Amino acid sequence: MKRCQIISVVVLLAVTAAVSQAAGEPGVSITVYNRDLALVKDVREMDIKSGVNELRFDDVAARIDPTSVHFKVLTGDPAGVWEQNYRFDLASSSKILEKYLETEIDVIGEDADLFTGRLVSFDSSSIVLDQGRGTGPVITLNREKVSYIRFPRLPSGLISKPTLVWKLGAEKGGDRLVEVTYMTSSINWHAEYVGVIDAADTNIDLAAWVSIDNRSGATYEDAQLDLVAGDVHRAQEWGRGDMYAQTDEVMLAKGAAPPSFQEESLFEYHLYKLSTPATVADKEIKQLTFFPSTDVGVEKVLEFDHHKSGDVRVLLEFENSEEAGLGMPLPAGKVRMYKADSVGALQFIGEDRIDHTAKNEELSLYMGNAFDVAAERKTLDSRRITDRIREEDYEVSLRNHKDEDVVIRLVDHPRGFWKITHSTHDFTKKEAYKIEASVPVERDGETVVSYTVRYEY
Repeated sequence: MKRCQIISVVVLLAVTAAVSQAAGEPGVSITVYNRDLALVKDVREMDIKSGVNELRFDDVAARIDPTSVHFKVLTGDPAGVWEQNYRFDLASSSKILEKYLETEIDVIGEDADLFTGRLVSFDSSSIVLDQGRGTGPVITLNREKVSYIRFPRLPSGLISKPTLVWKLGAEKGGDRLVEVTYMTSSINWHAEYVGVIDAADTNIDLAAWVSIDNRSGATYEDAQLDLVAGDVHRAQEWGRGDMYAQTDEVMLAKGAAPPSFQEESLFEYHLYKLSTPATVADKEIKQLTFFPSTDVGVEKVLEFDHHKSGDVRVLLEFENSEEAGLGMPLPAGKVRMYKADSVGALQFIGEDRIDHTAKNEELSLYMGNAFDVAAERKTLDSRRITDRIREEDYEVSLRNHKDEDVVIRLVDHPRGFWKITHSTHDFTKKEAYKIEASVPVERDGETVVSYTVRYEY
């Protein structure tokens, strides 16, 4: 499918989803930022009584920021929020035992033996029961040999899941459609790119997906999923820093007609909307196709920059443009490259990370070091001309052991006020402190580049 056709289908699906959401139907939408942050919008039908009443809203993220909660009545008569509470004292065996101290409970052992008594104390290994109300025997039970403990009821104050509780005032009772919006941490996303380079090293078949790591303590069923790429500033709390989730990365197989993302600008960031709802489960790394395979023209560059490495580095460079096969804002992520061997099997040839990259910007991927191309840089002489002027002579030997001619990009970074006074090859000034020269080296040959730099202080 051509890129324009893909975009048309994505736009149509996104518009349909937007219209459905605008209609105010129950459902959840989640916007995930690549800074360990998500915005959750949950729309539900709820029964609000007349007068002053308590409204409980459960199944919220365990890592919710309670100060970010916003409550809104979408349909029906209005209701005013008098008080808001976030209850997270979750029931557990130890919590319940703590609540039942000095109370009679039933303990059933692994052999179905029943022990009844007043709970005196407990720890991780044992339970102590007083079976005589202070006058009879006291027994200690090994917790590993306890089948189950029977309590009369769930103690007050404990809940089974994190819950928002509002104290509301309403003149009329009845069902209402309410919207609850909040921020949560422990959810993150990043992009992953996979490219297969052709035999001539001039074109790559590039595909991308996104990995969503959800550890927020909630599952978002059939959610409208949006992703935001960009560096969103957040005010820091005292004693608390940013947390970035580390995820395992796996390679996805290609499928037919997967859901796609539609990109749009949002403030100074970029928003990517998934065309169809998706379920983002708690404690799950979910991976979705970001864009299908597309052909991208690339250039393989051999570069020697002694400030970065003593070896000749191999780079793949291309422009993020429509002419090159892309032309869309690319979120930050890892790029893995493969190439087919003599029998057609794909082999891994290197990987690199890219930052958020706007359209029409240049990309340079470092794949590794050339095996059959070597370089050596020497400082042959250093002379003091005056108290403020010094000259240095450099020699770079470039050796090619391949069975084909190559061109090596030679890079240097002279500092201060500098000037090249002599050179065997033409250098181009790329930046204030960066020069480059394209140096041809014949197969099984060597080229020596000599140049003199004058520094003024």
